[in-house]
Amino acid sequence: MTRVLASDLDRTLVHSSARMAPDEVDSPVIEIYKGRGITVTRQATLDALAALHETGGFIPVTTRSKEQVARIEPIWAMAQTGWLVCTNGATILRHGKVDAAWEAQIDQLCADSAPLAQAHAAFTAEFGTPETVDWMPLLRDCDGVFLYCTLKLDLSPRDLESRANQLFAPLGWRAILHGRKLYALPNGVCKGRAAQYLRERLEIDELMAAGDSELDVELLLAAEHRWCPIDAELVEHGAVPPRTRLTQLGHVGAGEEIALDALRWARETVAAG
Repeated sequence: MTRVLASDLDRTLVHSSARMAPDEVDSPVIEIYKGRGITVTRQATLDALAALHETGGFIPVTTRSKEQVARIEPIWAMAQTGWLVCTNGATILRHGKVDAAWEAQIDQLCADSAPLAQAHAAFTAEFGTPETVDWMPLLRDCDGVFLYCTLKLDLSPRDLESRANQLFAPLGWRAILHGRKLYALPNGVCKGRAAQYLRERLEIDELMAAGDSELDVELLLAAEHRWCPIDAELVEHGAVPPRTRLTQLGHVGAGEEIALDALRWARETVAAG
């Protein structure tokens, strides 16, 4: 029996250096951006993930673009000899190369959704742009697949997510508010679908998954064993899927718990076999 961990990265396995507690200052920096260390984890987390990766038991699943994942050097190094799901499930890489079969499936899944340019035009016509409103510092697309904007939450419309969903529904898109970002995605772009594709392709018997936000719900529901950090947005919103284990610790401690638990599950499978 094979067990594989398909896990979200940010706020699940790796965490913002800006939110480090005093007892976490020794956590190794694993991402540097514009000369500043912005992402950390624990060495024990990296060691457990590396052990899983050696047997094909770890697949990173992230909303980040390929280029953004590449900044997390230890994770990117693993992806070069394994699998990586990025762009919120729209892209699957094997040894750093795009999986063409999945790319074709995504085209089919998104066939009834409006093109990115149309969604962008609808959003800016309704809500404005970073140049015209003071609550939206940034509006970008991710790999030409979906849109996201950063928000000043104290200034942004309180009903922004619901209004955006009403706007996008006729276009075959959906909006998800996560932290200080609003994501707008075609309905076919989903981490859970990408994980299910890999499960079938790699003949995975049992899927393990971890995640912290609404963007991860479908991924969690696709797995038999699932974890969510205790300080996650899903916990705050009361939206943790049933039978999901909450970690005892938050921030980098949560990532360590998840990685070590997953490694234990994988090794128990090997021992039983």
